[in-house]
Amino acid sequence: MEWLGLRDTISTLTLRRLVAQATLYSVWWERNNRLHNSISVPPAVTFRKIDRLVCNAILARRERKKFRNLMIHWLKYD
Repeated sequence: MEWLGLRDTISTLTLRRLVAQATLYSVWWERNNRLHNSISVPPAVTFRKIDRLVCNAILARRERKKFRNLMIHWLKYD
């Protein structure tokens, strides 16, 4: 998680934190699903879930100053 603290002109710290949180949540959810339900989800589904979580978080907060241009940065590399 050292990369969260690195200075970067391409992606903002807010976006990196949001993506890190969505990734950790999705990986933890997948882990619990495998342990408790013995069901595995393909990686493509997990990546779509992370993308959807990040998009939803940005859209829910789009009125806040920090989040105004975040969707542009997120979709730039889609």
